[in-house]
Amino acid sequence: MIGNDVIDLELAAVESNWRRRGYLDKLFSPAEQQLIGQAADLDRMVWLLWSAKEAAYKIIHRDTRQRVYAPLKYEVQLSDADTGFIRYGDREFPFRTVVSGSCLHTVAVASAHRWTQVVYQLQPAEALQQDEDGVPFIRDTGSVRPASVSHHGAYREVVSLKI
Repeated sequence: MIGNDVIDLELAAVESNWRRRGYLDKLFSPAEQQLIGQAADLDRMVWLLWSAKEAAYKIIHRDTRQRVYAPLKYEVQLSDADTGFIRYGDREFPFRTVVSGSCLHTVAVASAHRWTQVVYQLQPAEALQQDEDGVPFIRDTGSVRPASVSHHGAYREVVSLKI
């Protein structure tokens, strides 16, 4: 499975006051808060961790069809500046984040072997649709494949798995 999240960093800087007292405690573990506190760019780290949690949430939602979001149940661990994995219970989801200008985009997959199957663009012959639970998928000539959609501010990203 696949999940993604996109953050418009310019809009987030205006809309969010993550520095207010108690905010980080509601979303991030002590280890994640330490990553934020040690980061060269605090804002970027906040949104990288948040987007990783969101991307993993979308995988869990696809699997369970339940819309229960509890950010502290998702634990992000970094392998380097822009990659790592998200733990949720006994599951781990590898993720990658790319920042281009003010667009921060994170993609998570259910297992590392799925990276070769990730498709980052919707092709002209493909139709983005949703099932009865609002879970996105892509339909093209004769096939259906899982997809993830995210939008924030000026950005919209659709990723899918070619299985």
